Amino acid sequence: MINVVVLGRSIPSLINLAVHDDLNVTVIEPDTIDDALLAIMTAKTDITVLEQNNEHINTDILCLVLATNYPINQTIILSDTPPDFEQLKATGFRARGYITPLQHDKLVKAIRAVHDGEAWLPRRLVADMLNHFAAGDLG
Repeated sequence: MINVVVLGRSIPSLINLAVHDDLNVTVIEPDTIDDALLAIMTAKTDITVLEQNNEHINTDILCLVLATNYPINQTIILSDTPPDFEQLKATGFRARGYITPLQHDKLVKAIRAVHDGEAWLPRRLVADMLNHFAAGDLG
């Protein structure tokens, strides 16, 4: 069983639980990062899926806080636009996946891939990362 916590109103509709009975999905709507961290830890979460534009919580900071305080969790961010190096850097390079609008139907596949230790990143972002690493421009 993969324990998944989702933070965002549109995310649950992307997961058909009748078909994916190996996913235990918990929806949370916290008002603070501390509330989110507590809920995620209480659910013994393997994967957290965050909607990038949350009115209460900065998802980049939450991603970094989760990686620091609950490292067994991996985070996937549902983004409105294709992510770039600066977005990944804002998470402290801790986001393990980005789901763009064209990939919404691939969310469950991404959850499984990230749970298996892979990253789910757009190829353009991977190329951008490699260019920054090669140039020594990580700061």
